Amino acid sequence: MKFVAVTSCPTGIAHTYMAAENLEQTGKDLGHEVQVETQGSAGTVPLSDDIIAA
Repeated sequence: MKFVAVTSCPTGIAHTYMAAENLEQTGKDLGHEVQVETQGSAGTVPLSDDIIAA
């Protein structure tokens, strides 16, 4: 199964990316594909429309 998620933190330095990594790794461990959009003070890495549509 494929999942998309958004992680965000007001500071957006560490927790945003730690949460994204954990979601992706846990999904992989369970046999799923997880794509995460990160949002924070370091900027946003948006997911493409194709990833969201899938």
